[in-house]
Amino acid sequence: MEKNGRNFSEDSGLLNQHSTREHKFTDHLQPTGKVQITGDIFQFTLDVSEFSPEDVIITSSNNLIEVHAEKLGEDGTVTNTFSHQCKLPSDVDPISLSMSMASGGLLTVRAHRVC
Repeated sequence: MEKNGRNFSEDSGLLNQHSTREHKFTDHLQPTGKVQITGDIFQFTLDVSEFSPEDVIITSSNNLIEVHAEKLGEDGTVTNTFSHQCKLPSDVDPISLSMSMASGGLLTVRAHRVC
């Protein structure tokens, strides 16, 4: 982690209400998000490779990004769940949020900062 104001991790204090929790159904090793601020771009990345894109739900409300995922077994029972939150800094425009998921399961959320 660089402390020059450009790169932050979730333990940098930037994310005041950040949490990751492991549910009893999962062997997921509590993945953590990575926050980067480069120029006027805020970027949050998270590994959700254990889930298909259709298993992942992303919501944003009151400057809080929430990522929820749930994998169902063939019999319809829940076999893996995941929940993660990231609080957006106050200088980020929530209207500018964009999200994408790479084929390797890396979820990326980007937004513009208002300077």
